[in-house]
Amino acid sequence: MSSAFNYTAEYVLDKTYFEECFTQSVNTAPSLKQYSKTAIFVVIGLAILMQESIGQLPANTKEMYYLGYFFIGLAVVEWLSIRFKKTWWLWRQMISKAAGDTVTLVVDDSGIHSKSTHVNQQILWTDVYRITQTDAGFLIAMQKSTTYLSKRCLSPSAIDFIASKQA
Repeated sequence: MSSAFNYTAEYVLDKTYFEECFTQSVNTAPSLKQYSKTAIFVVIGLAILMQESIGQLPANTKEMYYLGYFFIGLAVVEWLSIRFKKTWWLWRQMISKAAGDTVTLVVDDSGIHSKSTHVNQQILWTDVYRITQTDAGFLIAMQKSTTYLSKRCLSPSAIDFIASKQA
């Protein structure tokens, strides 16, 4: 009978870790679907401004003017969030309360357990739908979510153990 596998490591949620998570797990290829919300905001903003200029709305013109430009401003912010997706995502992670935390990672026969000050996550092997190995880590897909696990905090035996769970 083989002995139970148990591996424990610690890593810090710093900018390099978040950057690796983004590059390994996010598809950055631009598509028209990404810009649909931007287009909707522009159309709404222009429609409000055109309605106001035609005079079909009985509302206060100053408020309608601001509302139209508010939607145009939302469109600009949405476009910037798409255009600078990585920077935007990294910035949000770095201002989160989890940034800078030390995470204790335990990989064993039951699953993967990550624990820090703000997060306590247990992924059971029975809940794992698919494991995709990337250059720098693993994308672990469950039924409703996907999480990333970096190889830089794993030993070769832990990498082999997780890779064996793909089969």
